[in-house]
Amino acid sequence: MASGGAPVPGATHWATKVELTISCENLMDMDVFSKSDPLCALCINTSGSHWYEFGRTEMILNCLNPKFAKKFVIDYYFETVQRLKFSVYDIDNDTYDLGDDDFLGELECTLGQIVSSRQLTRSLLLKDKRPAGHGTITICAEEITDNRVADIEVSARRLDKKVTWVILNS
Repeated sequence: MASGGAPVPGATHWATKVELTISCENLMDMDVFSKSDPLCALCINTSGSHWYEFGRTEMILNCLNPKFAKKFVIDYYFETVQRLKFSVYDIDNDTYDLGDDDFLGELECTLGQIVSSRQLTRSLLLKDKRPAGHGTITICAEEITDNRVADIEVSARRLDKKVTWVILNS
């Protein structure tokens, strides 16, 4: 599970963690003797036209309708536009570089769009913004809440004789 997020300059610390789950349907079949072997790369826009790769899903063999098991955990900063790009590739070799793999399409959106709809389904687009066949991508967002409980036990000896009440609320 990839986690984190780009620190946003000047942003307040009003953030929550969001888990993104990715699936695709009707991907283009780029292989001759089998079906495409898709992988999805998530990139985050930090400023202007600069994107950096946040993480990748696993590759799924011979599948045009993948439901990726790998989830991404990303910091969602309220009232800050966080641009994301989901790029889907047909992996044909063992190299890490995606430039030598077949491009199946991509989606650019904001994290806010995904979080506000909880499930966002859009058509995949080619680099020239034409539809990538009938391919779609679905991104599901789930807020991660921290439900841990801490039990604290306090003891003391030889204190001054004062009455002090401490109330701890969670």
